Amino acid sequence: MNSMSAVLPRPIWNQNPPAQPATPPAPAPPANPPADDDKKDITIGQAITALGSAVVVAGIETVGNTASSIVNAPRATYYAYKALWNTEMIGPVLKTTIGALLPVATVAAPVLTALGSCGFGLVRGFTESLEGGMGQAVKTAVSDVKYFHKDLAGKLVEELGKYEVEQLPPGQKPYDIKVLEAGKALVGGVAAGAVDGVGIGLITLVRTPQGTFKLLSEIWKSDQGPVLKTTETLLVPLGVVLATPLATVAGAVYGLATGAKEGYTNGLGAAAKKAGENVKDYWEATGEMLKD
Repeated sequence: MNSMSAVLPRPIWNQNPPAQPATPPAPAPPANPPADDDKKDITIGQAITALGSAVVVAGIETVGNTASSIVNAPRATYYAYKALWNTEMIGPVLKTTIGALLPVATVAAPVLTALGSCGFGLVRGFTESLEGGMGQAVKTAVSDVKYFHKDLAGKLVEELGKYEVEQLPPGQKPYDIKVLEAGKALVGGVAAGAVDGVGIGLITLVRTPQGTFKLLSEIWKSDQGPVLKTTETLLVPLGVVLATPLATVAGAVYGLATGAKEGYTNGLGAAAKKAGENVKDYWEATGEMLKD
């Protein structure tokens, strides 16, 4: 009996169940899940500080950079005149024509600097404040002004002062234009500057509502939090008001330069045509930029 039971299989209810493979434990959730930068938000206190910093930094950048431009523009003009009159490559009539147009750049430089610095300062102050508060924003603004004065405007004046005029090769005559052509250049430049300044300024004014709506739409379609979206929305109008005057002055300077060139090379008709083309190109470019 004992020998028979040794060879008979054990009842199934007495058999040990097969060993199951060990199941690895589920990973523990991270203690601090990574933050999603695309969905970040700020507190109301940070929003107020950021808006205040934007205005303060815009003021610092505008006043500081414009003051630097006012100081450096006449010096740059002086060195430009010096190089112009010392060069042997162009004749006296063309020198006189270019010299008559240089003061426009002297006057326009501080205006463009003021408008551009104000817009830049608004964004600069806002973003720097979100990273390090108003103190960091102001410190960065002061650093920007120093950089503009020493490394941008200052370097430009320095390089103009070191400019070595090109001497006329032996046997070659200087390039010059006739007095009548000079008159066409001046008239064409002034007329084209007026057309382009007014035309480009008006286009910017007309496009501003559409551009503002598009910008605000992009802000509110983003994954940012509601406080940050609202703060950026409040900042938009401060920058938008700068667009039209900036475009007007820049358009006038560009029209003056292109109109003068077309005036003395191809006549007043060509200068007028070029001014119209500039306005048309700007209209098309801004329309393309604002497409959905």
